[in-house]
Amino acid sequence: MKLTDAEWKIIELLWENSSLTTMEIIRELKDSLGWAKSTTITLLNRMGDKGSVRYEIEGKTKKYYPTIQREEAELEETKSFLDKFYNGNIGLMISNLIKQEALSKEDLEEIEKIIKDGE
Repeated sequence: MKLTDAEWKIIELLWENSSLTTMEIIRELKDSLGWAKSTTITLLNRMGDKGSVRYEIEGKTKKYYPTIQREEAELEETKSFLDKFYNGNIGLMISNLIKQEALSKEDLEEIEKIIKDGE
């Protein structure tokens, strides 16, 4: 499930809090990002249609819950990134990072450890 940058803001907020009411989400995003109430509601509706969030009605209030796990969304985003920029080739990505000197010695050691642990 592909999330937009705006939807990531909402889902991260829900992951941090496990559930929030519509007004709690609106208040948080207005304070931190300056979003209008209508923007937030539109995004919540879109995310509900996609199946990334669900809500329960408690009295007059909607309480939203994430329906996808952080790890699932991160893996999908990583795969999408690799496919988009590197034709799915992680070796090419790492090679480019090394050529650009974007990886520290610690980064390279961590990559080595990940590879060894994965074998």
